[in-house]
Formats: sequence, C-alpha cells, structure tokens
Amino acid sequence: MEAISFRKTSPERSTQAVKEAADDQSLVARAEAGDQEAFAALVHRYADRIYTLVAGMIHDRTAVEDVVQDIFFKVYRKLSAFQGRSSFYTWLYRVSLNTATDHLKKKRRDRHRHVEDPTVLDRPDFTGGPDETMDREELRQKTSEAIASLPTKYRDILLLREYQELSYEEIADVLQCSKGTVESRLFRARARLRSKLEPYLKRG
Repeated sequence: MEAISFRKTSPERSTQAVKEAADDQSLVARAEAGDQEAFAALVHRYADRIYTLVAGMIHDRTAVEDVVQDIFFKVYRKLSAFQGRSSFYTWLYRVSLNTATDHLKKKRRDRHRHVEDPTVLDRPDFTGGPDETMDREELRQKTSEAIASLPTKYRDILLLREYQELSYEEIADVLQCSKGTVESRLFRARARLRSKLEPYLKRG
C-alpha cells in the first residue's frame, strides 16, 4: 500500500496567518462599530475556507450553502462576544463547527449519513501515489466518504488540519483542548482514515 502523506504547515502559511490575524482585529473592531464593508471583507476572506470546512461535514450542496450563511449571520450577531483572547479565525471555525454539528444533529434520523454529493467537497489531495488503475475521482469520493464516516472528534480534527492547514496550537484553540490531545487525536484519526482507504490503495 502506498503511504498516505499528510500536510505540514509551511512557514509561508504561518506568516500569512499572523498578518491576517492582525488585520482581522482591525476589521472586527470596525464591523462592531457598524462598518458593513469591514464585515464584508471578513466574509470575503473566509467564505471559501468555511464552505470547505462545512462541506466536509455536510454532503448536501444546498444545505452547505444554508449553513454557511447561518454561520456568518451568527458571527455578525455575536461580534460583541468576541473578546480577542483567541484569533478571529479560530473563533470563526469554532462557531462553524458548532453550527454544522447542530445541523447534523437535526438530521440524525439518517443514521448512515449517506454521502449524497461527494464531489461537493473540492478538497486538496493529501494522498500520496494512489493506485494507478484507480480513477482519481473515485479515490476522491472514497476519501470523502471515509472522512464523513469517522467519529465527529476525528472528522473535525482532520478537516481542520488537512483542509484548513491549521497548526496544532490553532486546532487546540478551536476545539478548546490541549495540544497533546490534538496530537494524539490526529494520530488516531489518520490511522483510521488509512485503514478505511487501505482496500483502495493496496498494491499487488
């Protein structure tokens, strides 16, 4: 079986995150004061990332769009509750995970959580060297299904690390747990994902 390689946070990503965090604080302050253009700038900056995050949890395109709209509506209403003790984007991801999880709870009657539209998740390819005979789109679908089938704590941590490229510290902030918990949980999540994908990555 080809090894699955997982993404590492690049120095460029870390530098960009620092710059964005500083700019976010200014935009949040302006938005709180009633500057709608400042809030629109925040939405423009994070809309695609939040869409990708939610799409990894909810596999219905219309529902994803509705939940993303709900997230930014909640964020706008709760801006005054943002104390700045964490970065804006980790707070935003926390609101996003909670909102998407609430949506799933309401739909829990479908216990199997069928992947209705696996291509809705236009995610980065973090698998290394898939089977040459397997169509990449099929692997994409199987990976989406495998992630969706993981327990919530493993699914969320994979989405934050592999899709959003958050550091361990940032993930700990979003999930409100220790860095050590992030590391151990991510290790188990990756192991479970490898196990689920092994039949599709095996070499003869």
